[in-house]
Amino acid sequence: MIILISFQIISTCTTGAISISKTNNNTDELISEQQIEDINQINVTFNSGKYKLYGEIYHPTNDTKTYPCIIFCEGYPAYVSAYSWIPKALAKQGYIVLIYDLPGLGRSEGFLPIIISITVPALNLFFRFGTFTETPIHYFLRDLQYAASDALTYLLNESPVKQLINNSSIGLIGHSLGGITATEVASKDKRFDTVIAMSHGNPLVIRKIDVPILFIYGDFDLGLYSIPLTLGCYKKANTPKEIIAIQGGTHFGFTTTFKSLCPCPSWQKGIIKRYTVGWFDHFLKNKNTGYVNITTGTDHLSKIFKSKYDFGDGEHIIS
Repeated sequence: MIILISFQIISTCTTGAISISKTNNNTDELISEQQIEDINQINVTFNSGKYKLYGEIYHPTNDTKTYPCIIFCEGYPAYVSAYSWIPKALAKQGYIVLIYDLPGLGRSEGFLPIIISITVPALNLFFRFGTFTETPIHYFLRDLQYAASDALTYLLNESPVKQLINNSSIGLIGHSLGGITATEVASKDKRFDTVIAMSHGNPLVIRKIDVPILFIYGDFDLGLYSIPLTLGCYKKANTPKEIIAIQGGTHFGFTTTFKSLCPCPSWQKGIIKRYTVGWFDHFLKNKNTGYVNITTGTDHLSKIFKSKYDFGDGEHIIS
């Protein structure tokens, strides 16, 4: 199984060399749990259509109360470990987060068998052959939308943490293709109470979203085409809405890909954490500190593009 091979690679490739692994297409796994500082990680699988998807749940160790839950949609061609820093940060602030590999990505099943993958642990890189062929097809078949809704259904009704979830406070977040998926899902699946789209969103469905929405992007986000796409989404979005532009921010800066060699500014992840946690704190927990954090500025917001919000009382510039 691919997860076992990944563990073997981590334990043997101490030099960070590239490893090429041949795997089978069997993703059946037992639920496994481990504690990371003050949060728990649970590795799970769940079904979406005819595919078994791999996911990781992060949640606080205190099991005496309930918490808001969040679904995280990864980008393309990504894998859970590239984004797990965000679910971990949210879990430490009192959220239950399920991040999962989309159909045909990472460790999840797709219509092509998982035959060969390349991992570079020293750079947190994982590449699965067939991804560039598979993902566009899954997108046009709406498998990615179905997967996000199925992930929430699993988390609420079947997951090992279902008893810890406050079902009336549910968030959705995604980056890149995951940001497009998040906006598409939020326009149809009315179980979500708020959404965050990072780098990308689908401007064709934005007006159909009737919950608070936050957009985050960088000055140098994916060859700059992410910028007009995100600005267009913000312009069309209903209130409450907010847009945050990160000075020098890049597409890779939303991930831990390349680790210390990431082509991104050192402050990018701190800004992402401030506004994602603050957004969910305000709209899922009704915390005043969340409101303060998302309506005030911080160092290294873009000097080129304006960060701003409109919660229904007119537009305010964040400086």
